[in-house]
Amino acid sequence: MSYLARITQNTPTAVVLLVDQSGSMSEPALWNGHTVTKAQAVATAINTLLAELIARSRRDGGFQTYYDIAVVGYSGSEVRSLLPSVGEAWFLTPEELADNPVERRDVQRIRRLPDGRSVTTVMRENVWVRPAAEWNTPMVAAFTEAHRLLKQWCGRHKGQPCYPPTVIHITDGEATDGGPERLAAAAKKLRSLATADGNTLLINVHISGAGSNPVLFPASAEELPKDRYARLLFDISSPMPALYRDEIALLRGTAPAAGREETPRGMGYNANMTDLVRMMNIGTATSNLLL
Repeated sequence: MSYLARITQNTPTAVVLLVDQSGSMSEPALWNGHTVTKAQAVATAINTLLAELIARSRRDGGFQTYYDIAVVGYSGSEVRSLLPSVGEAWFLTPEELADNPVERRDVQRIRRLPDGRSVTTVMRENVWVRPAAEWNTPMVAAFTEAHRLLKQWCGRHKGQPCYPPTVIHITDGEATDGGPERLAAAAKKLRSLATADGNTLLINVHISGAGSNPVLFPASAEELPKDRYARLLFDISSPMPALYRDEIALLRGTAPAAGREETPRGMGYNANMTDLVRMMNIGTATSNLLL
């Protein structure tokens, strides 16, 4: 596998966020020292990531079309785009995102200075994704929809040296629209989509309100608890390219064993909200590939 193609205006990459919005996402979670719902914390984390992707794409005089970005929510029996409508497109460019937030609001940020004093500043924050939590978990349908979107995207860029699409899937539970075999088949089909530079990367982040004993980017299933669902997520997640190994090792506080190269999988289990932000940042850490 390569995963080294340069990301340019003519050869962009795709980022798809799949977001579980089922009823269990109304459970409490800690975010920046405050108790909120999982849905609220995840929406805030996603909006922060979108702002970062926009910032990376900003250049003198405008924006570079480095990314095609989709955010897909699923709950009940429905899979839907969570981004503002721009025509019928589910993918938006950074410029389209920057021009179409659903809300702009002022938020207070508290920053602690080296001398111990705290400084409060007010910042303008854009919102694209709002929290939601209801009913069932049609995860298989969400993977199927992501496949449809990325099959079209890969078709539009057929033969071009585009960095492969990245899918980051955020969930706190199991699928209600199919068993492990159906989910594994849908994930395999999604990962099979490819550009000339490699296959689609699928990163699964299982979040927990408590975030007890998280396992992040495991290189072996033996690192996980003896839990059927944890092993399933490991099996359906992509091996991470060498591009991300240093960031992953720093996050885990480990290094590959001497004499052998360990390949971490793109998954987290029992991740807290801070872990989620770190994993999304690593999963989209392509800044050194931008031209």
